[in-house]
Amino acid sequence: MQIAIIRKKFTFHGGSESYINSLIKFLIAKGHKVYIYAIKWQNSPQDLPITFKKIPALSFNSFLRDLTFILFGYFILKKDLKNLDIIQSHDKFLLQDIYRAGDGCHIQWFKERWKRVNLVKKLAILLNPYHWLILLIEKVIFKRKKFKKIIAISEMVKRNIVENYGVNPNDIVVIYNGIDFEKFAKLDKENYRNQIRKQFGIDEKEFVILFVGSGFERKGVKYLIEAAEKVEQPLTVLVVGKGNSKRYVKYIKKQRVIFCGPQREIEKFYAASDLFVFPTIYEPFGLVVLEAMASGLPVITTKLCGASEIITHGENGFFVDTPEETHKIAEFIKILIEQKDIYNNMSFKARVTASNFSMERNFKNIENLYEIVKSSKVSNK
Repeated sequence: MQIAIIRKKFTFHGGSESYINSLIKFLIAKGHKVYIYAIKWQNSPQDLPITFKKIPALSFNSFLRDLTFILFGYFILKKDLKNLDIIQSHDKFLLQDIYRAGDGCHIQWFKERWKRVNLVKKLAILLNPYHWLILLIEKVIFKRKKFKKIIAISEMVKRNIVENYGVNPNDIVVIYNGIDFEKFAKLDKENYRNQIRKQFGIDEKEFVILFVGSGFERKGVKYLIEAAEKVEQPLTVLVVGKGNSKRYVKYIKKQRVIFCGPQREIEKFYAASDLFVFPTIYEPFGLVVLEAMASGLPVITTKLCGASEIITHGENGFFVDTPEETHKIAEFIKILIEQKDIYNNMSFKARVTASNFSMERNFKNIENLYEIVKSSKVSNK
């Protein structure tokens, strides 16, 4: 098949970029021809046979960049339609066969954030034209059916799209994210654990809670710290990712919280930790949850995280309804600190669960969807 992948910026590093890169390698290995349509890109370090096509955009700010990307991209893809079997977009776009809602449903994120900010921040949101642009594009995609199929990365995202935009559930296929399980399951855990703990001055016997994610407000760093402060036993919280740490210092009282910044070798931090806590206000899936589970870490998250769907409460992790339930999060942390048998059983089951979510399974499901969409396009001609 001739397959077009739409992405504003295409590189070969980073979380979502790494996923797309792996998908492309899979498609090429299966004999498909891949075209990348992007504003800018990084040439493949593996010399993959990819054809890049530039979508010009005015990148002075996010508003102009996204608007011109969509408008110019529409006409460029329109000219190439007859040569393409599948067009899959990983960004909001107006001409695609498959829209992968990897960022979830923006209006749902908007609603969740709106509940949790003060009047000043509400006003700032209302005056930000970028939010209104994204909401408009999202509405056009879903209400005017600018797709043949939608990939939702969790049942939660599917439900958000159906409830907010009235999309036919049959047009949405849930394909959970996948990971390189072996990378996290077969860590040199003892070596990495000693290395990271020595680097940050953490005692070997100290209980360490890990958080990974950029965008501290949406992903719940405030709630994590508040929960940790409710735990009587001393512990250390490692916060890995990009964000404004100064805003969260005021919540720290007795526990030790270390802001580590973005880290390339994230697997070392999973190895150094005992528990993963991710009290997000909205997360379409949360690949970090799978990575933590593959590393043998029990996970505590919220039902506002799509990955909570793969957690069986009390068996391979815990979840709460909302991040504000910090007292419950603290109770679960206490259980895992004090009851080693529960901890060990949960760690084992977390790893077993994660083993079922390979990248290859994800890619095969996507390739099968390509075949379905291609067949429907042929039959409708």
